[in-house]
Parts: sequence; structure tokens; C-alpha cells
Amino acid sequence: MKKILITLLLPLNLFAATYNINKAQVEFEAKGFPTFITIKGKTQNLEGSLVFDKDTKKTSGSFKVPLTTIKTGMDLRDDHMINKYLEAKKFPHATLTLMPFTLEEEGEIKGTLELHGVKKDVSVTYERTQLKEKTISFNTNFDLSLTDFQIAIPSFQGITVAKEVSVAVNFMAVNKEN
Repeated sequence: MKKILITLLLPLNLFAATYNINKAQVEFEAKGFPTFITIKGKTQNLEGSLVFDKDTKKTSGSFKVPLTTIKTGMDLRDDHMINKYLEAKKFPHATLTLMPFTLEEEGEIKGTLELHGVKKDVSVTYERTQLKEKTISFNTNFDLSLTDFQIAIPSFQGITVAKEVSVAVNFMAVNKEN
């Protein structure tokens, strides 16, 4: 009987709570040419939360990445990326705000990405990899165009980065209210 009651109450608890980011990995991948090198960057610094509305049974959320925390494995490239192209002193964060969506095992979420002082609508695909009473884990992906955000196309020593960048964000959110 106790297991049945817990199973019935679990969805109610989920939709009445705020889940804060606990563990995260934000990665980007950009292709270079003419050598076709792959440039990867990553950070574990992701701030934000998911909010579950018990009345509408919709989820919404907002996430922020401090751009100065992204590392590519090469100090000079990091300096150029952060200071010259992303202009992190002027635009210190990238922020993604999600439109309300129904939480499924996988799907697509509409949202607004603010990067380099420009706001653009984006579509984020996701896979929910864990759903427990106090934790939810996600793998998400989306692409962005540097020119859409008025970011100059990086070029150094004859290698130019493609304007399309793939972004993956994997995170665990924890409900500390229950």
C-alpha cells in the first residue's frame, strides 16, 4: 500500500516544485576550415532552475552560463574567444529562457537565447534521462549561428571557424523543497 501511495504522489510533488541545477556540463563544438579541425569548449558552470506548475502541469525554466568559465584547452584561444569574440566584459552571460512545455521523456522545447546582447528564438531538443522525486536529469542539444548573435566569425592563422556552432547541455536538477 505504501508503494502505491508513493507512486501516486510522486507526480504531484514534481509539479509543485522548483528544481535547481546541481551538476552540469555545457559544451560547444565548432568546425574550422580549411583544415576541418574541431574546436570544443566546455564549462560546468550553469546556473538556473526548472519550475513545475501544478495547475497547468507545464514546466518552464531559465539558465545562465558565465562566458568567462568556458575553456577550450588552449589559453590563447580562450582569451580570443572570451575577450575578442564573445566580449564577455560587456556581455558576461548567455541566458536561455524556456517557454512552458509538457515534460515528456524526450521532445523539443521553444525558448529564447540571449547571447552577445542579442535575443533569438531557439529550439532545444531534449531527452530526460532520469526522473525521481527529488532529481531530474536531461541531455539537450541545439545549434546556433554566430552571425545571428552579431558575433564576428573567429579566424586565426589561416583557420576560420564555421558560423554554425553545436551546443550540448547535460544537467541534473534537484528539488530541495521536499
